[in-house]
Amino acid sequence: MYKNKKGFTLIELLAVIVILGILLAISTVAVNSIRKSQEKENRRNTISGILTGARRYVSDNNSLLKDKASINVSDIVDGNYADLDTNEYSDIYKGNVIISICENNTNKVKYSYTDNDTTYNDCGCEEQQSGSTSSELCTE
Repeated sequence: MYKNKKGFTLIELLAVIVILGILLAISTVAVNSIRKSQEKENRRNTISGILTGARRYVSDNNSLLKDKASINVSDIVDGNYADLDTNEYSDIYKGNVIISICENNTNKVKYSYTDNDTTYNDCGCEEQQSGSTSSELCTE
């Protein structure tokens, strides 16, 4: 009587749906983790671009080192010293870049940006190690 049976039973269909649900849950967690780390890396790259723009801004305006210890980020972006998208991370562009002379070498300058209790700087005061550059972004 059941030899010509066609199709799936209800149990088989439920098993497939459960397996697909588990795979979807696992992939959602993995994608969210990757997206958060990418967002963090994009933010670091934006801040690195701001610090690079600050170095250019100071090199064109040497008197800034004597007159003030910070630069408004909007001055850097508006002056075309950093080519950055101001729509993304608009909170970053309201901040300041702090300029300080290095304690161990008065010929070097360090540029820092503080964001949510995290300070990013361009490692300008640290001694260069082999294979590293002073433009890499450090976090204190």
